[in-house]
Amino acid sequence: MKKAILLSLVFVCSLLFNPGRSAAGQPFVFLDFQKTGTILQMEEVIRLLEAGFQNLYPEERFRIEVKSVQHYEKITLPAGGLSAELTLSDAARRGGNISALLSFSLEGKEVGRSRVRARVEVYTEVLVAAGHLGRHLELQAKDLQPASRSLSSLPADFLFEPGQIRGKRTTAAINRGQVLRAGMVEEPPLLKKGDRVLLLIENHKLRIVTLGEAKEEGRRGEQIKLINLASRREVSGRVLDSHTVRIDF
Repeated sequence: MKKAILLSLVFVCSLLFNPGRSAAGQPFVFLDFQKTGTILQMEEVIRLLEAGFQNLYPEERFRIEVKSVQHYEKITLPAGGLSAELTLSDAARRGGNISALLSFSLEGKEVGRSRVRARVEVYTEVLVAAGHLGRHLELQAKDLQPASRSLSSLPADFLFEPGQIRGKRTTAAINRGQVLRAGMVEEPPLLKKGDRVLLLIENHKLRIVTLGEAKEEGRRGEQIKLINLASRREVSGRVLDSHTVRIDF
């Protein structure tokens, strides 16, 4: 008979990657669990793991799959409505080969615990290179494609939304099929070495605008070196836009 598990997770903290923590400092989730037999069955362990991870990752881009259960402690539980608590380490919540603790309670009183070793994959959508991408390539939609990858194998800064690369360029060459990371893209500079710009020199008493030349590239808000073409002196300033730099004064 199919066991019903009500997906009623209670978050201590609502952020996706900051679930509640037990006294031991480990993330945990609560689940309602309807027990029809007495001995805890593997099918029930699998369903509890699936439900717990799915509630840790409720967004549609995540898919949970329990690949195997290597070990679990078979315990006797009272039939009826129980509360189940799934406790995981920080590392285990990303999936892979995990160790977990299932604690069961009836009317607020603990009635059993089972330690579990399993392989749980948390698949998520990522962006990968559709082909070889050269260094300093300004990215377009055609350069990328979605792919499903296991969270346990991904770096922490992987990219998954087209908006995360909009208007950006590559920092280095990227191979076909490679997962894009935040460190692989950057805002293109507003100014390039050799660009002519307006140098803005001002304070509460005066305002001077003169012509200058960038000695290095720069993005909005960055400090760069320039040549004041009127005095031929080197100056430094902060990039305001693609035409103007505010000079330190």
